[in-house]
Amino acid sequence: MDNRQRQQDEILALEAIFGAHAVEKSGNPDEHTFILHAPIDTMEAQLDLRFHLPDSYPSDTPPVFEWVCAHDMSARLRESSPGFIYPVRQLVLSDSMYDMASTELHRVWDEEMCRDVAVYSWVVWLGEYLSERWPQPLDPIPLPKDSVANVASSSTITNDTQSATSSTQSTKPDSAPNIFTGPPLEMKKSVFVAHVAQVRSADDVRAVRDTLLQDKKIAQATHNILAYRITLDNGSVSQDNDDDGETAAGKRLGHLLHLLNAQNLVVVVTRWYGGTHLGPDRFKLINNAARLALDQSGLLGKS
Repeated sequence: MDNRQRQQDEILALEAIFGAHAVEKSGNPDEHTFILHAPIDTMEAQLDLRFHLPDSYPSDTPPVFEWVCAHDMSARLRESSPGFIYPVRQLVLSDSMYDMASTELHRVWDEEMCRDVAVYSWVVWLGEYLSERWPQPLDPIPLPKDSVANVASSSTITNDTQSATSSTQSTKPDSAPNIFTGPPLEMKKSVFVAHVAQVRSADDVRAVRDTLLQDKKIAQATHNILAYRITLDNGSVSQDNDDDGETAAGKRLGHLLHLLNAQNLVVVVTRWYGGTHLGPDRFKLINNAARLALDQSGLLGKS
């Protein structure tokens, strides 16, 4: 098997591991380069790395990497969440760290040369290496509050879900997109309700969230988990999510939108805690509520 075929096989393997959206190939077939958008889940961060594959890779020459940037996924969008300020971490690669990464890439290639997995093995190492040196996600800074809302009982929440929906619609500003609210799902007195709207910009996303939070029952909910995907004019996708205190829930909700190929949609899942921990089942209920609202809204497949 020649080098180019082995390179193509390695890129296909990276797409299978990280997802096709994570590998951004060059539009020029003569340029054997690609950008890998690699998540570091333990750090709530994403690395953007450009790789150049020489003609002699992997048989005789290692790949060459270029540091593009890193994203602090824990802070994106959250700075707009009411009640908190989310500090943004500075995730940079110092000269000494770059030298170490380059040395390790050469070592991994030398050891993995016959197995064509040099890039993936090195990215795994890089994530572990940076996790030991970069700051962990920063705690949100609460803003002063005039009062603390009382937590409504689960029975009141269940009975008033429909009234929360209708009051949200009645107080919607003229500039805000129309919001569809799905049926509630309940388990052990915890209630989950999803809201869906078409959006074209980050301003639309904020308008939807602000409209929902005008309803006191929604504003006083335990979590309002948000994710959106917007297709830009150039064909690229702008996407983000907000856990609102439910760790990793926003990312899972965003992954659902990606799997459904949702376009120009925002989903907010409201959860009222019922007093009993649900464990991993809460993530299933969050996504099930979102999927139910997306299906019933008729907005999937629309652009």
